[in-house]
Amino acid sequence: MADGTKLYPRGQIALGNGDLQDVTNVRVTHTNNAKQVHTIRRKGAGVTLGTEETTVSYDAVISEDGSERDYFESVKKGKVRQLRIKVPGETITVEGVYKSRDFELPIDDAIKLSLEFIGHQPE
Repeated sequence: MADGTKLYPRGQIALGNGDLQDVTNVRVTHTNNAKQVHTIRRKGAGVTLGTEETTVSYDAVISEDGSERDYFESVKKGKVRQLRIKVPGETITVEGVYKSRDFELPIDDAIKLSLEFIGHQPE
């Protein structure tokens, strides 16, 4: 390896006990819902922290064998699950439920699935 050249590995996402194999893109959003506070005498007087929320959205493709998990049932029943996103130096654990599942059936590409998972990161 040449000096100054770094290797940038890919991350992984796991649901329950196993890594998800058909995922193509993952986005993790964590917010503390902070809001700016204004008073009659002073604009931008300070901030207040709201409740923390974590959203994980990801895309997957579906092979001829079908979807690797029963996401429809997960959305329908709202069963609490655990997702883990693994990146070098950090594992993000999120406990929550699947909020939505969307399909895309393009004419010239694989069937695409988009999922949204909402929850919190345990302490």
